[in-house]
Amino acid sequence: MTTTKPPPPTPTPAPASTPPPPTTPSPTPTPTPTTLTTTTLLPRQLTALALTALLYTAATPFTPLTWLTGPMHLSGTLFLDRLAAGLVLFSAFYFQWAIASLRGPAAGVVVSLPVGGLLGGAGGGGVRLREGRLERDFGEGGGVGSEVVVGVWRTGDYWRFAGVQAVVLGVAEFGGSETMRRLLMVGVVLVLWVVGWAATPARVKRWAWEHVKVYLFVLVLDELRNVGYGALQGVASGGQRRRRGRW
Repeated sequence: MTTTKPPPPTPTPAPASTPPPPTTPSPTPTPTPTTLTTTTLLPRQLTALALTALLYTAATPFTPLTWLTGPMHLSGTLFLDRLAAGLVLFSAFYFQWAIASLRGPAAGVVVSLPVGGLLGGAGGGGVRLREGRLERDFGEGGGVGSEVVVGVWRTGDYWRFAGVQAVVLGVAEFGGSETMRRLLMVGVVLVLWVVGWAATPARVKRWAWEHVKVYLFVLVLDELRNVGYGALQGVASGGQRRRRGRW
């Protein structure tokens, strides 16, 4: 009996290889500004201390309101200088330190005029510097129109700023002109206030303002005592009019 062999299986063709999908180049990551560390901040902070000492030496006596009145020695301007001049000057000392201590991913602050509120956050209230761009931040103290942007202060500008300030302070101290000293001191303090105010966080401003109110209250009480003491002295001397500092 003859057996029939089954036919061999038909080979199936191999599937055509599909080409790999084209690879798209990964986007280049945006470089983030370098955050200053404590080591890199130390030379700036030491320089700020030296500039503060030179500023104190060149600025004192600092009585800007009395300077405006010239040869007229008014008791009112002396009183206002007694209240405000020390605060203005010593706040500039703090701003000197705050500018030198700037760090963080923003690598700078927005310098602006806070027309909507004097206690806005660092960097111009509602305007922030993010990756080199000015953006409005509605999260803290920044409604539309709450500040007028003047410019951008970057940490890379510090050494140029410190060098110019040192030259100006040296000219004011050793230049030999009292009028020039006064003008230069007003200019330096004004610049420190404009940049330092933007560099100071809002929480520090609020903390300082609470203490400033106590300081002013004590000064006013002391002035009330002096005024009353002058009145009593006038009565004791037969009614002659007395003024503070002219007993």
